[in-house]
Parts: sequence; C-alpha cells; structure tokens
Amino acid sequence: MTGDMSEPDANRGTEPGLDIWRRIAGPMPPTGRVSDSDPGLVAALADRVTAATVAAVLPGTDLPDETIRQSRLLNRFRHAAGRQWYGAIADAGLPVLAIKGLASGAWLYAAPEDRGVSDADLLVRREDLGTVIDLLEARGFAFASEPTRSRWGFVSEASFQPLLSPDGAVNIDLHVAGDAAPFDTALPTEDMLEAAQVRDGLSIPSPTHAFMLSASHAARDLFTADAAKTVIDGLLMMQRGDGIDWPEVAARARKGRMLRPVAVFVALLGRLGADVPRAAGELPADRVGGRFFERIVRDHCNMFPPSGVPGTGERLVRQWLLAAAPSVALQRDVRRIAGLIRPRSGLPDR
Repeated sequence: MTGDMSEPDANRGTEPGLDIWRRIAGPMPPTGRVSDSDPGLVAALADRVTAATVAAVLPGTDLPDETIRQSRLLNRFRHAAGRQWYGAIADAGLPVLAIKGLASGAWLYAAPEDRGVSDADLLVRREDLGTVIDLLEARGFAFASEPTRSRWGFVSEASFQPLLSPDGAVNIDLHVAGDAAPFDTALPTEDMLEAAQVRDGLSIPSPTHAFMLSASHAARDLFTADAAKTVIDGLLMMQRGDGIDWPEVAARARKGRMLRPVAVFVALLGRLGADVPRAAGELPADRVGGRFFERIVRDHCNMFPPSGVPGTGERLVRQWLLAAAPSVALQRDVRRIAGLIRPRSGLPDR
C-alpha cells in the first residue's frame, strides 16, 4: 500500500519513547512511574498535547505539579467557553455537534480538562451556517483575518477562519463537514447528526464516527506532531473498541476514498501499542509499511524532535503514499495550485 518496505531497524534506539506510548495504549496502571531516564521525552510530549493530558494518561510522571495545575486551568477555561457557545447554538434549536477536543474530553478522559484544546470545534449543517454565524456575531464574535500557514490559502471547504470573542479569549471553529473532502462523501454531516450520542451534556459523534474523524484529521496533519493529541485520542478509543463498528468504518472508508489514511492510522496505533486485530480484520493495516511510515513511527517514539520536522518534499510524499488516495491527493494539489493564483480567504460565502 505504501511502497518501499526497507527500513527494518526503524525503531532502533526508540524503546524509551515506545514504552511511553504503550503505557498510554494499554490499561492505565493505577500506580508506577515512567522511567526516570525519560523525563525529556515526557516533557516533549507534554509540549505537544498539554501537561494535563500527559498527567491523565501517564500517571506517575515527574511533570511539576504547578505546570499540570496551570494546564488544567487553561483547558478548563477553553472547554467551558466551548460548551457555553455550543449551548447557545443548541438552545436556538439548531442541530450542533461538539467534535474533536471538546468531544474527546467528554467521553475519553476522566475530566474534560484532561484533554488539551486550542479552540471549540462545532459541526453544524451547511444550511444552518448563516443562522449560526448571525447568532454568534450578535454576541460580539467576529471572524479572524489570520494569515494561513500556506501560500495557497484555505484548501478545505469544511471549516473557516475562526470566530473570536470580543476580547479574543474564545476561539470557535465552525465546521459544515467533519473534515475536508472527501470526508463528507464517506461520512455526511447528516449521518453524524443522526447517530450522535450525548455524553457529559454534549452531543458528540458516535464512537465509530469519532474514530473516522480522528483518522481523517491525523492524516490531514500528515501524522506529524500536529496530530499528537489525535493519536492519543485514537489510542484511548481503541481501549473502548467494542463501541466501534469496524465494518462500518471500512465500508465508509471505501466509499469515500479514505481507505488508505484510515488503514495507516490503525497501523500507527498498532505500532504504538494499541490492540488492533478487530480493526485490522476489516482494514488493510497489515499492508502499511515503507520507510516513510517507519519514519512516522520513529518520530512519535522520539516525541517529534525539531530535527525531524518533515520538509516540503517529504510532506508531499506522505500525502501521496500515506495520507490520501492518489485521486484525493491530486485533487488537493490542484486546489493548492489554484490557490497560488487566487488564495481562498477562509471566510464563508453567505
């Protein structure tokens, strides 16, 4: 599935980091400490996913108590703000789902503030988008005008520039699809709304749909450090694998040309210690390999050192070999080329 399989020693020297991931993937022990020789790796992971998350999934780490406390306070504020505006939309009678960090905090962690979030991701129907924007703008929110991370502007039409509160402290990311095309073909928003479950006061995607979202977002981030929170979510979901309908995942992935990224995500979770036989029975995870995949595994075990940040060339290779079907990768590259001529602003048409 992914080409060159010639890196058999890719995990050499990464055992301490792999042990950390395996501790996250397995049943979390009530006691015990991560090896004292690994504080740098633990701290590096905390930089990626917040100290509160590391303390929650790795009991016994040596992170400073004050660092953990401050991290939880910030996460608590962001979760509370997201829930407030989720509630405002729901109270207006508009269907809305909390997705990504808000949703993960509601069902995968002992407390929502254990899951780091940078913004509140809320999924609404495309036909309700204008009404939702009017509701938030009436309360002082305004779209940010932030430069994109790339020269071609926004490629995805699934979400937009963030909506910021008047003081800039609250950041809402509205979505009309779970992720960029072809995700909406695999899993339409209406299907997500219909199968939604209520957890801890929030309407969130079903476990099956949450897993597909995580796989898609990890692939969109090219399985780099930007996806570290999502990878931890995926490992925790695999612990609750009875709630995931793997035949549905496979069927939707095939329908939406997402089989490759979903299989790579499962394979990565398996290499990091997750129990994946049921998932692998429906998905071609055993066909995932090659030196670029092995580099992703090694980057995770080394907790994403700056020296390992993929350059433009490797990012393109990861997209074509690991993160998207060829037709999808081509479609995205065409949109990027078009964006060089006329970058999309990320502001919705209404």
